[in-house]
Amino acid sequence: MLKRICHMAPLLLLAGLIFTAPVVAAQTSQAFRQQNGLLAFDAPAWVLEGYFLAREKNPAYVFGPVGDFVAALGGTPTWLIEDLELKRLQEAAAAGKQPEYTLFLEVVLPERAQYWVFVVLPHASAQDWFDARRAFHGGKAQAYYGVTRQQLERALEQGLNIKAELRFLIEQGETSLQIPEEAIVDQYKIRPVFDLSAGRRLDSPAKTD
Repeated sequence: MLKRICHMAPLLLLAGLIFTAPVVAAQTSQAFRQQNGLLAFDAPAWVLEGYFLAREKNPAYVFGPVGDFVAALGGTPTWLIEDLELKRLQEAAAAGKQPEYTLFLEVVLPERAQYWVFVVLPHASAQDWFDARRAFHGGKAQAYYGVTRQQLERALEQGLNIKAELRFLIEQGETSLQIPEEAIVDQYKIRPVFDLSAGRRLDSPAKTD
C-alpha cells in the first residue's frame, strides 16, 4: 500500500500543479486590477472590427482586426479601463467629444496573466489622426511617428480602418521591453495584413503560422 502511494505521489503533485496554475493566474490578475484601478469594460464594436498599429514610432505594418487578434492570443480575455480614464471618457462623451483613450486587454493564461495596452483612435480619417498628434508634437508629428498621411490613406483605401495602437505588453507586473510589433510577429507568429512602406495588402486578418 505504501509503495503504491509513493508511486502515485508524483502524479498527485502534477495534478495539483495543473489545477493550481489557473487559480494563481486568476489571483494575480485580480491583484493587478486592484492595484491599478482597472474596471471591466465593453470595448466598442468599432474598435474590435477596426485594425491597429503595433509600434508607436516608425510602424511597419497594420494588424487586425482587433477582435481577430484577441481570438488568436487564446486564454480568457477581458477588456479593462482605469477608473479615472473611464470618468474622463464619460465626461468627454457628455460634452459630445470622442477622445483617444487607453484600454487594457487582459489575457489570463493557465500559467500567467498578460496585459496588452491599447490606445483607442476614434478618428475618421488620416488627417484627423495627424491633427490629434500635432496637438502633442506640432509640425514634428510625422518625423516623430515615422508614418506619413499618404501611407495611412493607402491603408484606409484598402478598407483597413485603423482604430487602435498597441503600445506595450505587461507580464508579471513588468512592462516588456520588446516592441509589440516585433513580439506579435516573432513570438506569437501573427501575420500583419498591410505593409505601410510598400502600400500593399499582405494577407488575411490576424492569422498565425
